[in-house]
Amino acid sequence: MMNTARRYFAILLSTIVAIFMFGCRGDVVPTDSDMSSYGWVMYEAGDYVDALDWFTTAIKEDSSHSDAYNGVGWTMGHLRQADSAAYYFNKYLDRDSTSFENILDFYAGLSFAYNAIGDDGNARLYAQTYFFGNQNYEIGDPDWCFCHKTDINQLDVRLVLAISEYRLGLFDNSQSSINAAYGDLSKQLNSGFNNSIATDYEDVNSNGVFDSGDKIYNGEWQDSGTLGLLEEGELKFFDEYPLSYDYNTVLGRTYLANHLALLQGHFSVGKGENGLNCSENDGQGGGYCQ
Repeated sequence: MMNTARRYFAILLSTIVAIFMFGCRGDVVPTDSDMSSYGWVMYEAGDYVDALDWFTTAIKEDSSHSDAYNGVGWTMGHLRQADSAAYYFNKYLDRDSTSFENILDFYAGLSFAYNAIGDDGNARLYAQTYFFGNQNYEIGDPDWCFCHKTDINQLDVRLVLAISEYRLGLFDNSQSSINAAYGDLSKQLNSGFNNSIATDYEDVNSNGVFDSGDKIYNGEWQDSGTLGLLEEGELKFFDEYPLSYDYNTVLGRTYLANHLALLQGHFSVGKGENGLNCSENDGQGGGYCQ
């Protein structure tokens, strides 16, 4: 199927060029950029096997093409080959560690890949030091989205950071990352984007903005049934934001774990419904899109 698709793509390009450039000689074949672009078409359609073929072919044509490595890395991730995803992201970064257009995609991808294979040290390194350490605040909008699948954004990187810190026993850091994640999410709380998320917050000071002193659902409730599940009408328990648990106790660590699970649910809603807005890249750094 892949070879047929590629031949069709090449023939289509040749036909278009032949119509408008009668004096052109020789065969017209897709460039590495064409192959990479078509790989993203396949990726966005969920056809990860064919996407991978296009991206790897683009690398064979030009081993310095960053977008193709980016595509291979993200596609490998969707194919549940996290170790291979990390390999390709790192392979390009070993060639070029300077700031290039989609470098945040690489850092986010490495955070996810290392998290998936249980390497929490590297997951934390790439999330905290490289990803959040390289966001371009100068353009006035630090919110990052993965432009080829915009429901993946900086909130997911923040969650990976908090999970990695928790697994490493860095509970103080994990609590700080959880608070930062709620801070990022709170930007959208009053836009009405998702009522199910908004029900986990209480505007204590009634100022219409989620901020310090307001309350967050802590994952515990008064269970009046027999199923052990939160049911409609049961009383939820809330804690003051920012969270300040005694993480030296089992109870404190349990609450932190509860919040990690709650955040995962908030961030996993599809099609960008977690409400994070991303602005168009103005040429100063990659990963900003609409």
